[in-house]
Amino acid sequence: MPSAARLFIPSMLITVTAAVTLMCAAPVALAGESVSTVVFAETGQPTTTQVNTSMTPVVVYVENSAGNPIASFNGPVTLTLTHAPGVPNFSTPGLTGNTVNASKGVATFPALTVNGVGFGFVLQASAGGVTSGASDSFDIVDQLVHCQSGQACQSETVSSQGTSGFEVARQASSNDVLTATGGGFPSLSCTTIIGGVPNGVVSFTFTGGSKTITMMLAKNLVQQLPGPGAAHFNICWGSGSLTTTFTTKPGTPLVMNNGEWEGLLPDCSASGPSPCITSRHKTKAGVEVITIFAPSGDPHISF
Repeated sequence: MPSAARLFIPSMLITVTAAVTLMCAAPVALAGESVSTVVFAETGQPTTTQVNTSMTPVVVYVENSAGNPIASFNGPVTLTLTHAPGVPNFSTPGLTGNTVNASKGVATFPALTVNGVGFGFVLQASAGGVTSGASDSFDIVDQLVHCQSGQACQSETVSSQGTSGFEVARQASSNDVLTATGGGFPSLSCTTIIGGVPNGVVSFTFTGGSKTITMMLAKNLVQQLPGPGAAHFNICWGSGSLTTTFTTKPGTPLVMNNGEWEGLLPDCSASGPSPCITSRHKTKAGVEVITIFAPSGDPHISF
């Protein structure tokens, strides 16, 4: 625009300059187009993502009272990270790439990154003095493996406070995502049932089918709880859900804690149940190893 303006005679240049001044002074939204709502696009909700990795782009609409994106809104939109209702508000990781300028009332976040693992996060978006409701819930995980249809796949080992584990997902009829996470969330309450040994928590998710989880307890933790050998150790299982229950070890309770059902797992029998413990053994190095058959879903597990 400046180079073109120099071609005009001075009187015309004054006119052009005035026009430019009027355009720059125009408000972000036209008269009658103030921000009424800020919402997440149905196809732009946050998704479970690997830690320190850009999330699939999140999309936010800045809307007028008619529920349409404001074509004249090109101002900043900011996302904040918090926990979903009912999820304990333990430490919240950092969020980067969370402020962008909208284009015609649509804000796209191509580089949104979370720097710590955890479960049950939600986002809220703010623009023009208005804040959205909560987004869909999502997790931030250590590992995210894309599994192909008809093929088994496996996570790497994840660890937390002396416990570790890995997951082998069965063949599924469609593509799926396997996730594995260690740490970043509180200890499960049912660990107190087995003596309060210092513990770690790991989580595995495979939504499309069953899996086998191998959990390992380090020798130094095994030695802190003298007992009758391998049979003494058990798995504290969290269903990850308010509605999904499971069968517990005989004589032990199923309890509601931190927004999920928790309890100790029973041994497997010929007819089930699931989830259940298929085997226990101790290695020559003194590491306790427990193998679990698990259904689809998102359990949080610990010794």
